[in-house]
Amino acid sequence: MVMLKKLPFVFGLLSLVSAGQQNELIDYSVVGAIDNAHSMAVVVDNTTYLLIADKGSSALHTGQAPIAKFGYQYVKIDKNKNLTESVESFLRKPVSENTVYEFFNRTWNTRQIAKLPQVYKPLNAIHRIKSDLHKDGQIPTISIEGSQADFDVLHSNTTCEDCKVNTNVTYIGLKEKYRFENVRVTLAGRSSTSMSKLSYNIKLKKKDRLFDYRRVKLRAMATDPSYLREQLAYDVIESVGLVSSQFSFCRLLINNKDVGLFGIIDTFQDSWLANVFAEGDKEYENGNLYQGIFQSAESARVHRGSDLDFYNGNLTAYQDGQYKVKVNAHGEKEDNYKPLMDFTEFVANAPTEGPKAVKAWKKRLDVDSFLRSMALEKIMGYSDGYSTMADNYYILQLPKTNKFFWISSDMDMTLGNTVAYLDDMLSGDYKSYPGLMARPLTSKVLSIKEFRDQFNNLIREISEKLVNPVTMNKRINDMVSMLREDVEWDQSLPRLGETVLFDSVNSSSISESPYYFEKVNLNLTVAGDFATRLNGVPFDIAINGPIGRISLTGLKEWIQKSSENIKAFYKETSHQP
Repeated sequence: MVMLKKLPFVFGLLSLVSAGQQNELIDYSVVGAIDNAHSMAVVVDNTTYLLIADKGSSALHTGQAPIAKFGYQYVKIDKNKNLTESVESFLRKPVSENTVYEFFNRTWNTRQIAKLPQVYKPLNAIHRIKSDLHKDGQIPTISIEGSQADFDVLHSNTTCEDCKVNTNVTYIGLKEKYRFENVRVTLAGRSSTSMSKLSYNIKLKKKDRLFDYRRVKLRAMATDPSYLREQLAYDVIESVGLVSSQFSFCRLLINNKDVGLFGIIDTFQDSWLANVFAEGDKEYENGNLYQGIFQSAESARVHRGSDLDFYNGNLTAYQDGQYKVKVNAHGEKEDNYKPLMDFTEFVANAPTEGPKAVKAWKKRLDVDSFLRSMALEKIMGYSDGYSTMADNYYILQLPKTNKFFWISSDMDMTLGNTVAYLDDMLSGDYKSYPGLMARPLTSKVLSIKEFRDQFNNLIREISEKLVNPVTMNKRINDMVSMLREDVEWDQSLPRLGETVLFDSVNSSSISESPYYFEKVNLNLTVAGDFATRLNGVPFDIAINGPIGRISLTGLKEWIQKSSENIKAFYKETSHQP
């Protein structure tokens, strides 16, 4: 135990601990970013005890001190002046046993968070492992340490696809810490690299796992001033028996500097398919996983996007960059686009009438996965999903049956965060939703009465049982309370990138591209509004609204309007769409 003299700061009416109580020592542990000129300490009943940096991570500080009688606080000390420089703004209640790994200047360690109901059981193809990567009511810390020069290059060259940093990464939860060496860190996303708050990919060594996953992504949530859209969107996906990444929050430190509040998601690579579809079976023989990624420069020149259109047997046309083989089928080393081409040919030519139509479709497509996903696109407002932008989805060729299973992804542009017309998205009539009836797969599937009836029932039922204020606001309120201190902290921090998104939103190269206006629903006026309001909407207004922007509603505002409009449409209309 190292005890320092009392340091000058306002502490309230506290007394010194007795000599007898000082012999009852426990471990105090706190996570916080400090440089070499500072150290961390704990003040117990007005006496200060030095904490020592953990050997595995300099962001974690631990030491022994007596059990508090009145309370304790963590402090940051200027080692040269031997003075307290920063003190927690509150007094922690005494504990009688070793503390958990607490975070500096946070008033809480765990929260009780209301959960959403399970509306539908998981589809039969889904066999997901239970992982501790995502824990409701907790915010762990990820501390990354690597060459600062390499990080400077990474952050100043955001379009560099080959830029990476070799690092050591420490995960610090409430009661556990894991250190990984030789971890590759790269920038994540496409438009995300144009934001001042950057997102990151983390790739562990081949045999290393963080709670069953080798790769995770740290999402900056840079476009969402509510910080909650991705969390809620992934929650809803799980509630309706679908599958995608799962989401939770973490705090990020890089080289012992605060970077901010991030979302952490498991990504669609390596062991993910086995973890989700085969309960983690290492012998799982997966099929091809294809990613729809809107378009590339090459595909845009020939006006092709990832809308699942059929290219008349031209296999090379699928390889222009609008699609990607994210994971090769088991045993295959080369990217194979033929199953994708065959599926689009089926979509183009498949029957839509007669007794064999339903059977034919169910043989080639997990129809439930697709219809539930499209119902969520409409209800939740996926403004850069398959309907609006022909983007942000995966289709997995299931082994044994070879039918395709739909997986939606990338949930930040949801629930009123948009570059498409809000009024069309909020209409109770799905036929008004931007692009929904124009996509080859959706228009074909919904031309079959059995599937169309199922789709209408899904929209009604999901809205009535799940996506409405009564069901969702309790979870939202609990999350807001949990995040408030971290949002304030996050918004006070300097950013490591530069916002350049939509700098060319009115450029002739975009406005002259027929693909943008014929096959996607990007509205330049809305996109311009989107660019100007980034980082300009306060947290509480972002949650509740009204905001008065054409590219953003309040989170609760969207849920209320979507629910009301859907209810009114189906109540007043006895239609057969």
